Amino acid sequence: ILEAVTMQHIFMNNFQLCSEINERVVQHFVHCIETHGRNVQYLKFLQTIVKAENKFIKKCQDIVMAELVNAGEDVLVFYNDRASFQTLVQMMRSERDRMDENSPLRYHIHLVELLAVCTEGKNVYTEIKCNSLLPLDDIVRVVTHEDCIPEIKIAYINFLNHCYVDTEVEMKEIYTSNHMWKLFDNFLVDICRVCNNTSDRKHADSVLESYVTETVMSIVTTFFSSPFSDQSTSLQVITFTLQR
Repeated sequence: ILEAVTMQHIFMNNFQLCSEINERVVQHFVHCIETHGRNVQYLKFLQTIVKAENKFIKKCQDIVMAELVNAGEDVLVFYNDRASFQTLVQMMRSERDRMDENSPLRYHIHLVELLAVCTEGKNVYTEIKCNSLLPLDDIVRVVTHEDCIPEIKIAYINFLNHCYVDTEVEMKEIYTSNHMWKLFDNFLVDICRVCNNTSDRKHADSVLESYVTETVMSIVTTFFSSPFSDQSTSLQVITFTLQR
């Protein structure tokens, strides 16, 4: 783990160094997760090498994505089925899991964040891989759950933005289905929560505020800026008219 911390600081914000990284280094740290356990620090190192100096490194994105997929369930931990989804809900309800940096919940959050960074900058190879790992149905089910915490929402909506909306190839499902509109309804609920929060800054939920003012605003802007969003908007207008 200390090795991962050291490597993270060596490569941090060094675009040239990250660009020259050998895939054996990536394999080593992914293998560490398999053998030494799911520690967040390994994921932090991988996040460091795919984006440096605010620039995306496609070569590193591809290498990290390939190694994660090759490792499979030992590294890629999702809560897609009914039983494991309830485990995720219980963890989100637990203050200890939320606060412990090395809890399974924090590992899952950092994993989704890593996948999001791997698809930033419109990388069609990693986008396709991530579509199969975290489908739209699962994103909507988690984010709209009443016990979903802001940290999970930030990770999932950032993933949604880079993997389904701001993409190299049009993801038709995002514009022709009702998924985004279910999320918009949920965004409104959280915006109202922030607006109605106490004016006492000591008790303000800063993470929820960050989610609403940054993450939500980003995906809404990107979605409606897309040339493909017209068909989705038209579809909703027709549906609304028929309902009336």
